[in-house]
Formats: sequence, structure tokens, C-alpha cells
Amino acid sequence: MTTSVSPSSAPRRRKKSRLGRVVLVVLLVAVAVAGGWAYERFLGGGIQSSGSQIYQSVQREEKVSLLALSVQGIERQKADGRILGVSAPVADRMTLIQYEFTARVGIDGEKVAISAGHEENSYVISIPEFIFIGYDDPHFEDAIESNGALSFFTEEIEVTQMINAILSEEKQQAYIEDHEQALREQAQDYYTGIIASIDPEATVAFEFAQ
Repeated sequence: MTTSVSPSSAPRRRKKSRLGRVVLVVLLVAVAVAGGWAYERFLGGGIQSSGSQIYQSVQREEKVSLLALSVQGIERQKADGRILGVSAPVADRMTLIQYEFTARVGIDGEKVAISAGHEENSYVISIPEFIFIGYDDPHFEDAIESNGALSFFTEEIEVTQMINAILSEEKQQAYIEDHEQALREQAQDYYTGIIASIDPEATVAFEFAQ
């Protein structure tokens, strides 16, 4: 006995077959996506991404101002008068300059180094030596002179030299040395804040240049 197949049944079987393959592909894609999410979530993929962002954020090629010091003062310079080699107070000269500015101190961000700590999700940040960055809004009052009646015998005081002394490298280094502890605390707060904004669970240790 011969079984007849209607012409319309073959296309229906082909449609079901194609539909089955489409469903299979969709399931495989879903499994792959879920597997990638699980790896990132549970096997550390997210930590690697955070770590990369932390390294990029910390290692900046710029000077980082940590403290802005408001400085005010009076520079005083006196020239003792002498007439024919004999001390003569009546020939003395004295000049005063009042000044104010903001001195900025910090670090060279390009020299900051970051490395992985011994514990998981921990970092060690090496801070270079502190540096003087610059002055903001320097202002110098006109010089005030207090000269003796015979001061013309004495060499004049150079105001430019006085200003250079106010802005000298020795004074700049003094700003750093006088505020070293505050600079360390600011560096710790600054870089801890950067890392915490990316990975709040990370722990940070610091090493400072001697």
C-alpha cells in the first residue's frame, strides 16, 4: 500500500526545521552572553577593568597642587652707613616692602607610581618629592624708605633684589618643609579619593620619597 504525501506538507516541515535552528542560535547567544556576565561578575573581570581605570586615573602627566598657602609679609633690608670707613648711623639706609601672594606646592603627577598590593584589590601609591609649583596673584606694595640725613654716602638698596629674595628658591623650599605633614595628608586624601570613586572596596597604601 502506498502512502501519498500532500504537496503542502513538505514546506511546513522545512519551516519547522528553520524555526528550530533559529531558536537554537538564540539560545546559544543567550548562554554566551550570560557566561560572559558571570565571568566578569564572579571571576574578576570587573576588578581588572576597575584596576585599569585606577592606573590611568592616578598616573596623570601634570603637576598636582596639594596646598595653596596664603603668604603675607614685610621684607626689610638695611644698609649700615659708613663715612671714611667709620660707622655712621646718620648715613644708614633702610627699605621695607610689604607683599602678599598665594604659594602653591604639590607634586609632579607624572612621577607618581602605582603598583598592586600584596592583598587582593589593594594598591600601593609611591609619591615623589614635594615641589614648589608657582605663585598666584603676587602683589608688592611700593617700597618704603627710611634713610639717614647723610645716606647719600651709602649705596642704594636695590628693590629688585629684595623681591628676588622674597621669591627665592630658599623660600620656596621652606614652604615645603614647613608644611610637609599637611602635604602628605593631602596627597593621601587626593589619591584615595580618586581610587574610591572607581572602586570603593579597594585598599590603598602610600610610600613617600625621602
